[in-house]
This record gives sequence, structure tokens and C-alpha cells, in this order.
Amino acid sequence: MGALTIFDGLISLASEFISDPDKQAKFQLQAVQSRDKLVTHLLDTKTIPWVDATVKLFTALITFARPVGGLMMTAFGMYAHLKGIDMSAMAHTIFDGAFPAWGASRHASKKQAEDTRREIEKEKVRQR
Repeated sequence: MGALTIFDGLISLASEFISDPDKQAKFQLQAVQSRDKLVTHLLDTKTIPWVDATVKLFTALITFARPVGGLMMTAFGMYAHLKGIDMSAMAHTIFDGAFPAWGASRHASKKQAEDTRREIEKEKVRQR
């Protein structure tokens, strides 16, 4: 729902510049009506099945490309060490650490998702 997030952000930013309470109320009413129209339009939007499949395929390829690219960079870094290819220390660090950095990033991302899931579960329990 990226379009709604952008819309809500723009509305809240614009509402900060209106100081008159009557104009503020009118603006809020128009904003709610516009948001409802946007939601209705987004819900009514349809795509062709092959477009959905193409988007899913590209998403999977991008997801797959990160670890494979990191592995290939690290492999080249090791190859450069073995063959004595002259590179700066920074380039060696980048190439040698690409795959481990991806692994650490993935671990941190999964940990953050797990923590978020736990917080949501705690909030649900508190609301009961």
C-alpha cells in the first residue's frame, strides 16, 4: 500500500501549513474523500495474469541474485589472493566480505522480523 503511505504523508505535511480551523476542517474532509477515492481506485485496479507472474519472477530473481552475487564476489576475492592480482586493501576487503556481509545482513533482517512478530503477538495478548 505504498500509494496510501505517500498520500497520507503528503496530507499530514500539507495540513501543517493550514492555520485557520475552518479551512483545516474543510481540508481534512476533502483529504478523507480523496483517500476514499484512491482506495476504491486501488481496489478496482486489475492486471493481466502474465504481468503478475512477471513481477513475481523478477522479485524472485532479485532475491536470488543477492546471495549468488555475494558468493561470486567473494570467490573472485579469493581467486585474486591466490593468483596475486594487485588490488587495493579496500577492494580486497569488499570482495572478501561480500558473502559474509550478505549472511550477516540476512541474519539481522530475520532477527528484526522475528522481534517485530513477537511485539505484535505481545500487543495482541495485551489487547485481549
